[in-house]
Amino acid sequence: MLEHRQRGPGRPRDADMEVRVYDAVLEVYWETSWRGFTFDAVARRAKVGRAALYRRWDTKEALLVQALEARSPLSTPIDTGSVRGDLLELAAQLESGYTDLAGLVSLRVTLDAMVNPDLLSHLTDTLNQSRLVTARYIVERAVERGELPVGTSTTLLLELVTGAVLAHALFSHAHAHAGRVKPYGPAHSVLIVDTVLRSLT
Repeated sequence: MLEHRQRGPGRPRDADMEVRVYDAVLEVYWETSWRGFTFDAVARRAKVGRAALYRRWDTKEALLVQALEARSPLSTPIDTGSVRGDLLELAAQLESGYTDLAGLVSLRVTLDAMVNPDLLSHLTDTLNQSRLVTARYIVERAVERGELPVGTSTTLLLELVTGAVLAHALFSHAHAHAGRVKPYGPAHSVLIVDTVLRSLT
């Protein structure tokens, strides 16, 4: 009978590696865009070995998508019991997302996809999918409750709310240094949502 030998502890797992990698992904992409976004650049910024990245992500596209999904808006399901409450929460989550680095990187990916459609168009589809699904559920429940008319366009509703929130976020970032834009607040979300609901009903 062979004597059982206990294995040594081996190399300890880097518990916060994923956090550092996702931070590095966003920072590197924001600074360099698609052309400068590489495994080497992310590994250096995150202070991890390149081999550790390759063990978890096959391509830099997969790494970018996973990082953005982990940090993107609409990570929390929305169901407040009313279409107005749902849209207010949708606006709040979008606003929160567009004012942090993950939201800004998502926008940059969308712009880069116009120049590199073969490389990045599927990335934008992936990133937009969760937003579309969230809006579809909001519309379906609202129609069932009689709050929205049958045939309400999910795409139009999402464009109206997202477009207003995004425009304010971009304007705020562009002029924040001059102090000309007031911080986004609940009152502005209420104005957006009530305007959208009036137009749809």
